[in-house]
Amino acid sequence: MTLITEDSQVGDKFAGKPKTISWERLWAFSGGPFRLEGWPSSNIHTDPAWAEASKLPSVAASGSQFSGHLVEFVIDLLGLDFLSGGTMDVKFIGIGNAGDTLISNAEIMSKETEDAATKFTLDIYCENQNGKKIVVGSASGFIGTPSSLSPAEEWRKRRIAMETDSAINNDLTERPESEPLEYVVTPELNQQFCFGEEDFHPRYIEETVIGQPIAHPGLVINWANVTRSPSSKAQKGGGGLAARHEYFFCNPAKVGKKLRVEWKRIGSYEKRGRIYSIGDNVVVDEDGVDILRRFSHGAGPRVDK
Repeated sequence: MTLITEDSQVGDKFAGKPKTISWERLWAFSGGPFRLEGWPSSNIHTDPAWAEASKLPSVAASGSQFSGHLVEFVIDLLGLDFLSGGTMDVKFIGIGNAGDTLISNAEIMSKETEDAATKFTLDIYCENQNGKKIVVGSASGFIGTPSSLSPAEEWRKRRIAMETDSAINNDLTERPESEPLEYVVTPELNQQFCFGEEDFHPRYIEETVIGQPIAHPGLVINWANVTRSPSSKAQKGGGGLAARHEYFFCNPAKVGKKLRVEWKRIGSYEKRGRIYSIGDNVVVDEDGVDILRRFSHGAGPRVDK
């Protein structure tokens, strides 16, 4: 049963259960697949030296980790169909440190009847134990079956808008494209991310109404990051930080399936003295089923003027 029903009203508020980002959960989420040697992999999310070189006060939990918290929470609110037609747009405005306790929150901002469905738009955010928000945004999903644009069509419409936006520099000659990634969602990898997200819902472990257990959304989101590309060469002190992610959920991924992730650069823009790059991520399974489409906005270095 979903927490939001057709009787829910604009202004209704909901809070998720507190989740603590322990070192163990942070490593499980961002340290790469479990292995006997060389684990966890070193990066700004697992290694204090990397974080210091990137001028961060401490290791920062991946934005994908608490984005995963929000997706889980919205599924609790609107149901599993959120992964087959929902959208989410979040901005990262703070850092989640190891040891922080995060709470997901939502408020219904609008409710619209659409044929045999009711569309809810939510204001969503995660805050830490001190009440400081670290990610803010919105999510939209349906109770019932909508007849509106599919997530892939909405993604395509948004992509065209960005390609024709005069504020975005679409010159892509500076960098080569990232190599695609293929990986299998094994039960072991899925359960590793269930631990990282502190979420062992039966749908990730047992068969569901759609067949096999489904891949945890946090796994799919994390492995859609361009740092997962085989051609990605992260260095201490290098790279930018995630600023904004726009998600278009098409279908749940299933455990046992091979997923393919592709990345394309769209362009860059300047905002408040910093250069932001925009990438387009597409995730499909071995049968060609759309799983996720996402636009990632990354914050680069400040511009000297």
